[in-house]
Amino acid sequence: MPPASDADRLPLFVFGTLRLGHENHHYLDGHYEQMLAASLHGYVRLHPLMIARQEGGVVEGELYFLADDEYEATLAGCDELEELPPGELVGRDYERKRVIVTTVSGPFEAWAYVQPEASSA
Repeated sequence: MPPASDADRLPLFVFGTLRLGHENHHYLDGHYEQMLAASLHGYVRLHPLMIARQEGGVVEGELYFLADDEYEATLAGCDELEELPPGELVGRDYERKRVIVTTVSGPFEAWAYVQPEASSA
């Protein structure tokens, strides 16, 4: 997979097992420069490990600014955890999607693992 362009080097919003103190946080631990509490509006939890688009919803989580020198490897590890095929944004259970999250430092565009949206074919 080619290196991510600067435009694709978004922080990562997490809401489940990747959060600080949870069982999969080791995928991020030591590989980020900053973490902020964040809210994702327009989504709801379907269950503890899945969120989906829904107007009026809010999901609370954490926003991780991944270390530049480890960005691709860290994100690839998270993609593998969420079972996304290498180089793809959509897997069986999750889609890595660009979203806007709000923090005390303002809004940020970020990646988030969400329920894949049905394609309108």
